[in-house]
This record gives sequence, structure tokens and C-alpha cells, in this order.
Amino acid sequence: MLLISFLIFTPPDASSAGDVVVALHQTSSPVADTTVRVGDIANVLHATPSQRREIEQLDLESLRDQDDCSITRKQVEMRLLLAGYERDSFNIIGPSTVSARRSSPAKLRSKLEQLLESELGEQFAVAAERVDIRLTQTPQLATLEQKLAAGEFAVELVPRNEFPIGRTRLAVAIIDSAGNQYSHSFDAQVSLTMTVAIASQPIAQGTVLKPDMFRLVERSITQSADYANPDNAVGRTASRYIASNSILLTNHFHSSRAGNSETVKRNDLVDVVISVGQGEIRLKNARAMEAGQIGETIEILNPQTNRRFNASIIGPNLATVSSTPRRR
Repeated sequence: MLLISFLIFTPPDASSAGDVVVALHQTSSPVADTTVRVGDIANVLHATPSQRREIEQLDLESLRDQDDCSITRKQVEMRLLLAGYERDSFNIIGPSTVSARRSSPAKLRSKLEQLLESELGEQFAVAAERVDIRLTQTPQLATLEQKLAAGEFAVELVPRNEFPIGRTRLAVAIIDSAGNQYSHSFDAQVSLTMTVAIASQPIAQGTVLKPDMFRLVERSITQSADYANPDNAVGRTASRYIASNSILLTNHFHSSRAGNSETVKRNDLVDVVISVGQGEIRLKNARAMEAGQIGETIEILNPQTNRRFNASIIGPNLATVSSTPRRR
């Protein structure tokens, strides 16, 4: 009787206390766009709100050239490991395989998302493949489908002061093949793949950060925050307790006591270093629209496109693109 009771009340897939649980759906899962994410085929349980949002947005498979696919437990497990989650911090339950299918061809949605990703990447000098835009309101596309289904079209994204990470509304001008222009707004989920520093152990308040106390991980960021710059994290002093596996933020550390002299003055001409894949390009003679010191982020005017973007000062008349602007 004791053995029977144990089998009844302890299911084989039960997770340890505190583990994040990814429960795969028992039936086929409809997918609204062309990318299958964890949130499409599973429920995320026993997680903090930020963990749940992050895990739900992890991409698993593309449906751009197919209408359905199968997702395995192993595939979900590997995706979580690649995102930086420790193997003993999560548990995957449910069927060994779940199928995902597109609820509609969604050609217009897919094309709009790709164009918006390219446009947003250009605005902030970020590689388009690092930007992911998911349009979340299907009814918003219905009014455009008749106008745009017949021919080619282009989009222009209304400029933003800061990179719009997370749930947002994108204001867009759409130009069809006949030259007609339509103003439209889309509800969207925007994420950015970037390198962040993650605490590899608990860090006590007052501790001076050493290289072995954190690791660098490429993550798809879905929430706006003032992320710490991994390049100058070593040597900073923790202003509070930092839990293991936390992404390091600027406010986790005491402010550095830099001098008041300005490295770059307003209207100075600066060169901007932009990372592209494994290499980099240099935008010469961009104009600083505000003053700042080394380590600060200022607004820069691109003389070629007359567009503004944010860049971090790394030396006299030299800056680099920062995907997470840190204002003074």
C-alpha cells in the first residue's frame, strides 16, 4: 500500500522544489507567425515573471519554408542550455514530441517583420539578425492585407530615441508599389540578441568583481534594463547582494568617480566603431549631439542618413555602438 501511494502521489516527471518547469502541450500547437518559440508549444511554470517571459521567447524552429514541424524535449532542453540556464535549474515534462503548425500562411506578417527588423537594425546600427520583431495583433494586419497583398512594398519606421525592447507599439509608414503611403501602428514584441554578463556565483555587497565571478552569454533580451557593460565590469564594487545566475545591471555596482572633464563636446566630429559579425566598420565624421565622458552614452548624428542613434564614448573623438543605451 505504501508503494502504491508513493507511485500515485509522485509522478515520474515531478520537478525539484524551486525548479522552473517547462510543460509541453499534449496536442498540436498553433503558431501565429513563422518562428516557433517555447511559449508556443509549452507552459512555463514555477518561474519568476522575467524568467517566464525570457523562456517563452526562446526560438526553436523556423516555419518560413514549411507549415508544420515537430519539437522534441531534447530540442527544448538544448535551447535552454544555450540560453545560459543550468541543467539542474529546470525540468521539462509532457510528451516527448509536440507538433507546431502555422495557423495561417502569414506571408504579410512575415514580410513586415523582416522589413521592420532591418529598419530598426539600421536605425541603431545593429545587425538585423540580432533583432527579432513579432507582431502580436493579427486584426491590425487585416486592414492592410487587401492593399498590400498584390505587390511589393517598403516600410519606414518612425525614429525612436531608444531601442524599443519588449512589448511596444511601432509607428510605421508603408509605401506600396504605386507610391501610395499609409501610416500604421503595430503592437509588437521586440527582442535583441546581445552579450550580457551573468553572475556565476552569489556576490556579496562590497565585493570587488573578479573575472571568475561572472560569465558572458549571448541572450535574446526581451526586457529593457540598464545592463552592465561586460568590458568594464571587472574591478567594480557591488552595491548590493547579487544572486547567482542574475544578469549584471549597472545599478548593481557603485558609480565610478570619473572626473568632470568632457571627453567629447557637443558638435564634435567623432568616428563610430560598429561591430558587424566577426568584424567591424567605422563611420567617420559623425556629429556628437551632446557632450559626454568615457563610458557614457550620447546621441550621435549619422551624416550619411541624417538619422540619430546612441553610441558609447570610448576615447577622444571615438565611440562605439551600444545596443542598451546608458544615459547620464
